[in-house]
Amino acid sequence: MNSAISITRYRLDMQYKGTNYCGWQIQPNGLTVQQVLQEKLSQLCNQSVEVVGCGRTDSGVHASYFVAHFDFQGNVPVDLPYRINKMLPVDIAVFSCNPVDSGFHARFDATKRTYQYHIHFQKNVFKESTSWWNPMLVELDIELTNRAASSMVGIHPFSAFCKGEIPNNNPLCEVFSSQWLKTEEGLMFEISANRFLRNMVRATVGTLIDVGTKKISMQAFESLLHGGQRSDAGNSVPACGLFLTGINY
Repeated sequence: MNSAISITRYRLDMQYKGTNYCGWQIQPNGLTVQQVLQEKLSQLCNQSVEVVGCGRTDSGVHASYFVAHFDFQGNVPVDLPYRINKMLPVDIAVFSCNPVDSGFHARFDATKRTYQYHIHFQKNVFKESTSWWNPMLVELDIELTNRAASSMVGIHPFSAFCKGEIPNNNPLCEVFSSQWLKTEEGLMFEISANRFLRNMVRATVGTLIDVGTKKISMQAFESLLHGGQRSDAGNSVPACGLFLTGINY
């Protein structure tokens, strides 16, 4: 009598360059990272595989570190990372694949996520799809911008920085850190929080730039942290400069 084949949950640690994709999550129109990964895993493992990601990055957004999980009947190949990487396109890479507790959830178990946004001042053809070229921001008041960024730390309603519907009608996010840094080629904004609303980081960066260029006051920015409409905040910056860089569990 044959015993039932057990189902094991696996965790994938990976990265991707989002330039050629309409974000992570599968959608009816447009190629996504999740779609490509699922197709290749299903082909390699010879059974249908559904992958759950730690978040839903938008079209053109990158992830230098991303976590996903999937359930599998039996055991996956020991050398799965090597084999799947040979099948995946050059802009998606898997670092590791390890069995985890059946209750592990890549998205809901995450306690902190970190994003970075990169800006360069001098035109650079090698950064065209991974950083925002904006020579005008060389005059950005970094001290003032950081004052505004630091005021975000804590629990606030980020409805003014959310595109579309607010998930579960809950605009509250807890920001753990938020800062601007000067780099050799320009600027980098880094923010960590327990959760992010759709388009929140790009809208936040655009609004903080408005503070640093004196388009809006500190008082006006701080009032946005008490709620408001998306139209009350600044424009969203381009997707090319945004990276998901860290997930904590």
